[in-house]
Amino acid sequence: MKLSLSLFTTIALSSPLPSVSQFLSFNAYGTPLEIANNEVEYDQNQNHNGGVSPIISDDHLTLRSTGNRWSAYQLPTEQEVYADSVLQFTFTMTEKTAKGFQAICLDFDLEQTGSDGQCFVLDTSQGWLSSMLNVAKLTPVGGTTHHSIPIGHFMTGPVNYLIFLQDSDDSSNRMIGDSSISDLRLIQENRNKLNIEIDGVAEQLENHQLSYKFKSAAQDTSDWLMEISEDGAGVQVNGNQWKALALNAPYSITHNTVLEFNIVVDDTADFHGICLEDDLDAANGSDQKGCVSFLTPIDNPFYILTTELEPQQPARLVIPLGQIMGLIGGESWDVSYLVFLQDDDKGDKRGSRSTFSDIRIYEEDRMDIKITVFGETVSVPNIQEDFTASSGTSLQDSRDHVMSVSTDGTTVTAYGNSWKQFNLDTPFVVTPSTVLKLTFSMPVEEETGMLCLSHEKNVQRNGRKDCFIFGGNDVQSSSTWFTVMNPLTEEGETTDYEILIGNYFTGPVNFLGFAQDNDSSTRARGESSWSNIEIFTLPSLNIGLDDGSFAIENNQVSYDSTTQDSTPIRDHLMQISPDGSSITVHGNAWRAMPLTTPLLASELGDFVVSFDFVMREVGDFIHICFEDNLEHGDYDDPTDNEYDPKRCFELNDYDPSTNAVAFRSYMPGIGEPHRYVANLSKLFERFNEFKYFAIVADSDAGDKSGGEFTISNIHITTSLTSCLKDVGFSFQVSDCTTENFLAKIGERMVDANCPGAQDPLLELMALFDATQEMEVYKEIEHICKSSYESAEYDFAKTISSETQLVREFIDGGTALNYESDSEGSSLAKDGAGIGFSDEFASTHILTWPKHHALDQCDIGAAMCCWVDSRSDTELVDNTDVCYVNMKSSRRSAHVADGYSIYGDSSEGAVNCHGFAWGTDNGSISSALKGNALFKVGFMDNLFKGLKGNVEQVPGAPMCGCMDRMPVVTKAGCTEVTDSSSVVDVTFNAAIGVFNAKFTVGTIEYNDCGDLKDHYKSLAVEDHNRDFMDSRIVGDGGCHGAINDFLADKGLVKAE
Repeated sequence: MKLSLSLFTTIALSSPLPSVSQFLSFNAYGTPLEIANNEVEYDQNQNHNGGVSPIISDDHLTLRSTGNRWSAYQLPTEQEVYADSVLQFTFTMTEKTAKGFQAICLDFDLEQTGSDGQCFVLDTSQGWLSSMLNVAKLTPVGGTTHHSIPIGHFMTGPVNYLIFLQDSDDSSNRMIGDSSISDLRLIQENRNKLNIEIDGVAEQLENHQLSYKFKSAAQDTSDWLMEISEDGAGVQVNGNQWKALALNAPYSITHNTVLEFNIVVDDTADFHGICLEDDLDAANGSDQKGCVSFLTPIDNPFYILTTELEPQQPARLVIPLGQIMGLIGGESWDVSYLVFLQDDDKGDKRGSRSTFSDIRIYEEDRMDIKITVFGETVSVPNIQEDFTASSGTSLQDSRDHVMSVSTDGTTVTAYGNSWKQFNLDTPFVVTPSTVLKLTFSMPVEEETGMLCLSHEKNVQRNGRKDCFIFGGNDVQSSSTWFTVMNPLTEEGETTDYEILIGNYFTGPVNFLGFAQDNDSSTRARGESSWSNIEIFTLPSLNIGLDDGSFAIENNQVSYDSTTQDSTPIRDHLMQISPDGSSITVHGNAWRAMPLTTPLLASELGDFVVSFDFVMREVGDFIHICFEDNLEHGDYDDPTDNEYDPKRCFELNDYDPSTNAVAFRSYMPGIGEPHRYVANLSKLFERFNEFKYFAIVADSDAGDKSGGEFTISNIHITTSLTSCLKDVGFSFQVSDCTTENFLAKIGERMVDANCPGAQDPLLELMALFDATQEMEVYKEIEHICKSSYESAEYDFAKTISSETQLVREFIDGGTALNYESDSEGSSLAKDGAGIGFSDEFASTHILTWPKHHALDQCDIGAAMCCWVDSRSDTELVDNTDVCYVNMKSSRRSAHVADGYSIYGDSSEGAVNCHGFAWGTDNGSISSALKGNALFKVGFMDNLFKGLKGNVEQVPGAPMCGCMDRMPVVTKAGCTEVTDSSSVVDVTFNAAIGVFNAKFTVGTIEYNDCGDLKDHYKSLAVEDHNRDFMDSRIVGDGGCHGAINDFLADKGLVKAE
């Protein structure tokens, strides 16, 4: 069989020994030598009296020894032992010695001492022999082993003697022991080199195996060598060995250095390991940091790999050695040796075996992490430094686990126990308005998945709550240094998080720390990923200031008291738009934002504040405040604080309790946009400084989530003055609406080269010396309405000299309603005044009667409903009545409260017809609403053609504003227009007065189909359209409308 360069042995059965001959054959480097059978004693006084010399077999190949015998035979010629010399032979054990051993030696002389010879113990019955080299595998009794000993590794130089030792020291019988050697050869054989790859280049390491020490103490079994395979791809380690191979050139380990190899452990030792070292002692300074160990049931001085290995199972290990060594930044460490460790201190130290192969050393090209910080893409160097959350300095990280970064740099993934910290080249500062946004996933759940934004390595000692836990199966409650997110990410899930981190801590961030904690024995399980990390600042609120603006940081604090506010604030933030122009509030919030630099009253002067407002959902009440402290104004007791009277405007109030701490103004409905303007210098008392912008959105019902509104375009104008007050001007409008009026003022401001933003509403605030915007709107409405007076005609006086007739008719009374032509009455006679008034209906503005059912038609629409006809013609049934709410029409119903429910078509024939004019009371449409009422309620449906529609739905007026009329399914529609009329407006600067003149055009009447559809076509607000939907509900809509009405009374209408 072919012999290998190994101290391993193979066992065969022994055979009988031949008879004595005169020489022993020994092949030395291919030359047969005949060693004369002239025994001499080796190492004085070792043989005993009565012993027998060894016997050489007849074929000259075998030397057999019995009993205690130290036999030396001189070689015919001196032989040289070279570095690559190998001594080969076969050893047969017939009987073990008593308290002794068998060994073979080559020596220059007959003395065991000195370095010019070497003995190899083949078997021992007295334990380890420190003065000789012990072969790795002993021979059992009755067995034969074949040996190939690389003697040149242990000695070199000339030798003159072949020695066979059989030591048996039992004083009672020194003849115990029987063994033989045969087939002796001394050859030169090239020793296999170990192939490794360094930075992509294949290299071969010389097979010169050096002992590796620990604290200068020998750990290696120097008698044995590792076996390198014939192809050089692997190295097998047998028994206790601490062996080093020199690298061809020193190698600099950096943070990114990786040691990669295949490993299989057939028989485990105390521990196994591998190192890159700068010398041959593991404890010079902190050299042992270059070693990693594995399959380690006992403690050892080296880093213990957390990757789980199984005996007899091949594995590929990729070890981030530079990371394990703690090298960061530009740090490096030069090494010269590759070391293999197999520590086996049990018994004869021969019981372990491992094989390393396909070894690579290289620098890993790691992708930098990409995050977004305040709108800029930032590269974070992929230098993975460990960090800790323990109160001491203990290592929580498993340094052999490398966090993976995706090719685009946006995702960091942790495997197993991993606490990695990445140093930011440029730190950033967290302020109260700083937000962290990221996506977290946990494919394989372990104890915790966490992200830290810290300013030092020990996050527990930095005094901040700057770590956030997103998932795990062993999550503790929030602590002084971390916060548990809600919701937590479950195994296999992915969750997007947006966290107001400025509400947890403020200050510099120097490190990003990613942690996946796994304290199990192997620490290898678990997978978590952090993606799309973004740091941004909540938008600041921009407030205009004259021709410029200033920003209020989005640092929201509780206003008045935390018991009023919804907390924690981070979960109930007011939302500022990205451009900072608007702020939206959902649910209950008592919130203030401090100005970086307060504005003093002396700086603001005669200042005006303007802003836009729209409410989408009702809460209890809404205030906007321009505060000098965090106390909601105490108007009743101004001594409570030095500066503490009213500082707020009430924008809506659905809370029945009164509120004396806010100025009341116009309160728009749901969906109705409104621009507020207020001269605060006129309203505020004892005002010192504008220090806080505050909003109160009070909503105490249920979970306090009710209510939503937006405030936008906030602007402060200091020392407001009028540009046009000394300029006489005039303009003409086709429709004298507020919008058209303001547009014309804007044109005049351009003509006059007025400075600044040329805001016509602010111009009129100054011109009218107004305190709030509603004063301006009322002035415009008054100017427009006054222009119509010259064209007005009071049809109510023409219909009857009794002025109350029209009012009573609208309520369903008078002879016009009660009498019937079939019973002798005459509509032609009774209603003659209606026909006469119709002659003015196309040339004049017919006045709107003063009547409770027609007062304050806020949505700009009205309707008439009839249930009978006084003529011979049947009433045309065009609708169904759903219900009548008598509380809304109590003056017509003559009861304070009550209701009638219909909805099943049992009410008989009903006809409803309406008209609409919108919500601008200065418009021509609004001016013509009297014309529409006349046509719908008197002319077209009563007098014309003696149609005779009369009598109201019980409990409601016959004609009235939509909120006072029955809820129905449909209604007809009449539209009145005058597209050719104009209003000429003149401003007399000398007296500061506006005059307006109306020129009537052609007044036309047209059918506009369905009242609800026509109303929605007008430029009216959403909340008014919604209200119209609740009054005219369409076919099949009665049941739902009735139950909506009854719900407030705790009732339900049956199907």
